[in-house]
Amino acid sequence: MHTIVIVDNEPIELTQLEGMLENDAYCIETASTGSEAKDLLHDLGGATTTVVVDWSLPDIDGIALLRWIKARPFASDVEVIVHSEEFVPESVEQAIDCGAYFFLTKPFDEPQLEAIVRAAVASVEQKRELRRLARETRDAVRLLRTGTFHLRTLEQAELLAVHLASACGQAELSLGLRELLVNAVEHGNLGITYDEKGRLLDKGCLLTECRRRLSLPENRHKHVQVELRREPEALTITIKDGGEGFDYEKFKTMDADRLFHSHGRGVLVASSTLDLEYVPPGNLVKIRLPAEEES
Repeated sequence: MHTIVIVDNEPIELTQLEGMLENDAYCIETASTGSEAKDLLHDLGGATTTVVVDWSLPDIDGIALLRWIKARPFASDVEVIVHSEEFVPESVEQAIDCGAYFFLTKPFDEPQLEAIVRAAVASVEQKRELRRLARETRDAVRLLRTGTFHLRTLEQAELLAVHLASACGQAELSLGLRELLVNAVEHGNLGITYDEKGRLLDKGCLLTECRRRLSLPENRHKHVQVELRREPEALTITIKDGGEGFDYEKFKTMDADRLFHSHGRGVLVASSTLDLEYVPPGNLVKIRLPAEEES
C-alpha cells in the first residue's frame, strides 16, 4: 500500500482530496500546515510515496516545503504534486527546479487527480526499483570500459538503464537513463506520438500497444543503439533510435499545454540529473558524465 500525504489548510479541500483518493491502494495521511507536514513526514520516514501540497500554506509557502522535503534523505525520491487555483510561469519554474513535476489546479477534477497521483506513484516505484537494481549490479558493471548495446523492448530499456547507471557508479541516474531509453523505443522506433501515449495511458493499454507495434513487420528489425565509452576525463553514453526525431527543446521545459498531463516529463526529468546534448533532428542524444576516480 502506498502512503499519500495531503497538505492543505482548507478543511473542505482536505476532505475533498482525501475522499477522492481513498481506496485500497492508498493509505491517506493529512496535515493542515507546513509544520504538521514536516513532523508527519519525519515520523513516516521512507514510507511516504507522494505528497499532495497546497502552494499556499499559512506558515510556509509550497516552495519552501518542497525544498525541505527534497533535502531529507528519507524523502528525496518522494514525488510532490503541487496544487493551486492558478500557476504563473515563475512558480512552475521554481517548482520544477526543486524537483516537482506534477501540478493540479482547483477546483479538482477527480479523473485528472487520480491520473496524476497514479503517475507520481509509478514514478516513485520506478526510481526505487531501478536504484535497488543498480546498487546490486554495481561492482561488476563498473569494470566496463567500452560497449555497444542493441535493444528493442521496454523491458530491455529498463534493464539497460540499470546497468548503465551501475557503470557510472551512480545508481540515482537510472531513472533519467530509463526515461531516455524508453522514449527511444516508444516514440523513436514505434512512432507513438505524445497524444497517442496520453490516450493509451488513459485506457491502460500502452504496454499492449507497444508489444503489438513491436511485432509489426516494419518494426521487427528496428533497434535502439547505445554506446558507452569510458575515458580518463569522462564517461560518454550515446543513444540513437530509428525514428525521425522530435522537437526535443520543447520537452526540456514544461509548457502550459502539458503542465497538467500525467506524462511528458521524461526528457525534463533526465535533463535534471544528466548532462544531455541532443543532435538534430532529435533521434540521437549524447550524455556526458564525469569520470569516477580510480579506487
